[in-house]
Amino acid sequence: MPEPDARLGVAFDANKLCYAVSASTKPAFVERIGQIDFNFDLIDSLVRRDPDTFPGLCDAVGKLIREEDASDISVLYPPQLECWSIVPKSVFDQEDERRAHLNILMQGTEMRRIAPDWHAISNRDFKLLKVRKKKHLESFSFLLNGPVNGNLYSDFQIGEKWMGISHFHGSFLTVSCGKDVLSITSFLLGKLRAATHITFDDISDLPYLWLQHASHLNWLLGMHEQVLVYGGEAGRVTEELQAYWDDASEIIVMDSLEKMGLSSQEKTFSFPLERAFPATLLSVY
Repeated sequence: MPEPDARLGVAFDANKLCYAVSASTKPAFVERIGQIDFNFDLIDSLVRRDPDTFPGLCDAVGKLIREEDASDISVLYPPQLECWSIVPKSVFDQEDERRAHLNILMQGTEMRRIAPDWHAISNRDFKLLKVRKKKHLESFSFLLNGPVNGNLYSDFQIGEKWMGISHFHGSFLTVSCGKDVLSITSFLLGKLRAATHITFDDISDLPYLWLQHASHLNWLLGMHEQVLVYGGEAGRVTEELQAYWDDASEIIVMDSLEKMGLSSQEKTFSFPLERAFPATLLSVY
């Protein structure tokens, strides 16, 4: 009898690689969740393809794929390597407008060096534009030792994956808390409304930065039934920003499989489970 297909989910957080493995025959069941620690920043290694560190990172991912006999791998693309913008659909519909908007957004980066993509949002008169640089995509291609089309997920898609598991289709906010970047996504009645990310040097700066961004992104201060918080800095970020979230919101730090709506034979973990939330969701069929 053939072995069931295994899917590997991977996400990077500072110097930590989080991974999870699930089988196609067991929906919402996670076989394994793990974390590999390195002595260097993983995203910096990816971006620069550092000759001293990048080969070791590629070897670690390749070993994971072989050991888990994974037939599919899904990777969370770091939000700080993407540019997101909500634009009128009229811009999307006209090629000249699209090119002009991209030129402004990417500050003169040549079109042949970028990979734009468009996503539908709750307001059908607008679209979310996502732009990645091709040189960064090439790094992921080296990392996975093959094509990456369809394997790289944006942080704003984590909420969509979670809806598929939880079957919750209300209004909610996801807050991804990395070492130096905060990624925030709003969903309205089960549909993507908007997304942004905030880079910072110190977590204590986040209240000021949140209000600064909210001055032109009013959905950051909008009403949400739930706020889902995850990532290695979820606890500290919640302490700093809880006062700026809707008082009526249920704040959920995704620090257990029960909160994620998943199950596993593993019951204890040697690392904060909220850090592995994206990798875990990406592994589930």
